Amino acid sequence: MVITLMVTVMSFLSIFTTYLNLNHICRRVVRVIELEGQVSDRAYDVFYRLKQQTSLSPEMTVEDVEYQGGQKIQLRDTFTVTMTYSHPFTIFTPSFAPPVKIDIPMRVSITGMSEKYWKLLE
Repeated sequence: MVITLMVTVMSFLSIFTTYLNLNHICRRVVRVIELEGQVSDRAYDVFYRLKQQTSLSPEMTVEDVEYQGGQKIQLRDTFTVTMTYSHPFTIFTPSFAPPVKIDIPMRVSITGMSEKYWKLLE
């Protein structure tokens, strides 16, 4: 009984670890966008590299943003990066059937502010 309880607690830790990894990916992407002042290829490179390192496959959207002159985000303009992921959690693994799993939806939204001034020609 004690071993079953310990295995259950360890399983719940995987949910927490997955959420922390998702939060880390989102924070890193937000920081790149803040420094670049745009959603550039570098932001997507960081996103894809961290997805590969963590073995997660979240979806990313950039919202609440006002672009200037194409894809540029002006100094002190804010944006929000949202990542969603559905974590498969195994409840029970019977020896005679496939495991019983549920998907736990996870969502992380982080707001950033551009640190780059764009001199726009009008």
